[in-house]
Formats: sequence, C-alpha cells, structure tokens
Amino acid sequence: MLHLLTYLRETGIKTGLVLGSAGPLLPDYERVTTVYRAFAPPVAQLGGLRGRVLAKLSVGQPSNRQQTISAKLLQRIRDAHYDGIVANTIANGRLLLQLEPLQLPFALYVHELETSIRIYSRPDELAYELTRVSHVFCGSEAVRQNLITHHGLTSGNTSVLNSLIHTQTLLTKLAAVDRRAVRQRLGIPADAVVVGGCGNAEWRKGVDLFLLVARQVLNTRPDTYFVWVGVPELGDEAQRLRYDLDRMNIAGRVHLLPPGGNYLDYVACFDLFTLTSREDPYPLVILEAGLNRNPVLCFEQSGGSPDYVGTDTGCLVPYLDLSAMSDGIGKLADDKTERKRLGGIFYERAMRHDVAVLVPQLLARLDSVFAQTTAIQYGSR
Repeated sequence: MLHLLTYLRETGIKTGLVLGSAGPLLPDYERVTTVYRAFAPPVAQLGGLRGRVLAKLSVGQPSNRQQTISAKLLQRIRDAHYDGIVANTIANGRLLLQLEPLQLPFALYVHELETSIRIYSRPDELAYELTRVSHVFCGSEAVRQNLITHHGLTSGNTSVLNSLIHTQTLLTKLAAVDRRAVRQRLGIPADAVVVGGCGNAEWRKGVDLFLLVARQVLNTRPDTYFVWVGVPELGDEAQRLRYDLDRMNIAGRVHLLPPGGNYLDYVACFDLFTLTSREDPYPLVILEAGLNRNPVLCFEQSGGSPDYVGTDTGCLVPYLDLSAMSDGIGKLADDKTERKRLGGIFYERAMRHDVAVLVPQLLARLDSVFAQTTAIQYGSR
C-alpha cells in the first residue's frame, strides 16, 4: 500500500488513508497521504483533499476490535469528497461497516488465503464485505480461486492483480546497502553463500521448516549460512526455534533476526531466497528477492508464489519435500553461474510488478466498477 500511495502521489492523484492501527510505517504513510487514524488517541488531521481519491484501510487485527470511527472523523472524511474506497485486506469488515454512512462504493484488494481469512475476519463482517463489494482484486490466482470456491464470488466480480512494488525505490535501497559491513556485523564471511528467509514467526510461514532445511544443507555444506528476518527476540515461538537450533548444533550458522528496521539490508546480502511457507498468497518479499537477483525456491501447492517461481526455473519443490528443497539449495550454492542466470530471470519477473505497470490497470477497473455501482447501488440514496 505504501508503494501504491507513493506512486499515486507522484502522478498527481490525491489520496486519503483510513488506518485501523498504528505501526512502524505510520510516518512513511504520513509523508505521502492524509492519514485518518481510526484508533486511539485521536489526533487533529490536516486539511481535506479534493478530486479523485483512493482511501485504504489497514489490516485489522483481532486485538483491534474496539477501533471506532467517531462522528467527527467521519465528517472529516466526508468533507474530503472521496469517490470510493479500496480496502487493502479482507480483514477490515468492521471499518467498512463504520464507513457505510459515507455511501461510497468500495473494492477489496485481497491478499489472504483461507487460513488467514479464518484468523483475521469475523463471519458477519466478511458477509457484509462480500455482499456489498463492487469488485475484488486478488493478489494471485490462488487467492481468486479460494474466494470463488469457498466464498461464493465469481469470475465476473473478481480479477487478479498481483502484488505491486515501487521498483525504483527498492532498487535504490538495495544498491545503497554496504553488504560487506552487514555480513561482518552478523559474523558471515564476505564470500559465503547466504540463504535467506523472511516472515512472521508462525506456522503458516514455515520458519520451523527453514531450520530443518538448513540442517540438511549444513550436513554436506557446513560453510553455508542461513538468515531469517522476522523472529521476535522474545516470545514463545522464538524460544522454541532457538531451542531447536541449539539441539541441532547449528546456531552458529543460522541467524534469526527480529522484524522491523531496515530488513532490506539483510535481503541485499542474500544469495538465495527460500520461501518455506505452507500457505502464502503472493508475498512482497519474493519480489524484493527478485530485484536483488536472487533465485527463489518455494513449495508447490502453497498459494500464489508458485505462479511467480514458475515451472521453468527448477525452483518449484514438491510440497514440504524438505530433501528436495535442500538438494535445490545445495546445487545452487555450488553453482554461481546458475545462480546468476536464474537471478536474472527473477529480476525480470519482479520488474513486471512495478506500480507504473499495474496501477493503471487498477485505476481503469475502478473507474468502471465504481461508476456502475454508484449509478445502480447508490443512485436512489
């Protein structure tokens, strides 16, 4: 969403952001758009915006069920004369219900698969969204098929819009990283092969599988290093993972780094990227790894990522076949030329996800569906 808002600002399209909870990206959002905080404490907002606008809702978390949009804040949003709402997650039914008095059409940009939908949405809120939505953009074909199969949507009211990135911003950040210094800070030799992973420390992301793959690779290639970004320093899951690392005697070769900060510093140091997710719609990190010219390995039947990896790269591994994943990593670790060739392929695929390529498609579809919805659904109000 930050990539999208940045691009829209650069192209003269003004936006507003309804934010359901705070987080580390808040200052970045405030630099590119007007932020309406639907969480305590309320703060005064800057002046309203006019013209064609996209409003976005942040990811709703179960702990944020008490978030409310006050009448005053609702009026401020109304005074900005927005034309429609785009919710960047299926988990914001509560906020969309509270925005209903604005009588604005809304679209969903869904990145969640079934496990996440069950965790982060409530049945009544989900039913409201899917009944009233004008159009559903899906982060991958896997997301689209899940919504059609399990939630009654159709090919007519859904379309695939893969995850989008502001490629120049990411390339600039990656190029600015002092890779040698970052590796030195982690105690990794400059010429060592580094296998990367990234994501929350949860079952769906497969951090436990990443450790098991690392162990198999290290059995035959002990000079390889593994780095996962996204494991908090404290908490039960972190303790469990470090418990396993110690008993596998590979803690010196596997780094579990906390989320936050400039994680691209670590991505810039990867030679390979492994997506050990059991279920993932189409994560941005595979695109970031592609911009870093890293081969990306993932499991079949694990969501939308196999569409990006493709069957032509040799990097698509049978679901949870850890031996096959380990073998693939080992072969690429030994073959710098092949890593470079595949890295070029993934770089080109990542570049196709640039905002300048995908956002015009989004806006064109919004023009169509919002105009139709406004005429039919809201014309008599």
